[in-house]
Amino acid sequence: MKRTISHKQYLNANLRLEKLINLVDENTPTDDPLAKEFLEISDIIEEYESIHYPIEDSNQ
Repeated sequence: MKRTISHKQYLNANLRLEKLINLVDENTPTDDPLAKEFLEISDIIEEYESIHYPIEDSNQ
């Protein structure tokens, strides 16, 4: 079941992602709490954007 993500949650996720980008890189272990948060935040942003800003298939 998909969760409902508000615009405010989306904006907060983007702000947090900006901070995490400087803290997490490809050498960060996947079990690191910041890496886990990075993935969760990315999922929130991706889900919100897939609903509100869908990419249309140009081949149709």
